Amino acid sequence: MGSTDPPPDDGKAIDEVYHDRNLLAIAFARAIRLTWGSDTAGWYWHNDWPVIWVDTPAGQKSWHVTPNFEDVLERSALQQIDPPGGYDGYDRTLKNC
Repeated sequence: MGSTDPPPDDGKAIDEVYHDRNLLAIAFARAIRLTWGSDTAGWYWHNDWPVIWVDTPAGQKSWHVTPNFEDVLERSALQQIDPPGGYDGYDRTLKNC
């Protein structure tokens, strides 16, 4: 049986958590693009938010990142393009599976 004590609080604010997650999404997409080709990952704007997208053998994945990451995206190896087939209609549950 596990402990009934609450998990330790590492003191990270929610903004810091999302900052790390946004950087991870960009790095993942960049690695996929460099490994599998330029048409497998990129980014585009959706409702004033950048969206990182990746086409994987398991299906399409994407993440909205905060607009202040535009400069990071412009310096990355990712192109500002829509996925070749467009959004494939997956939902968050399917993406996370």
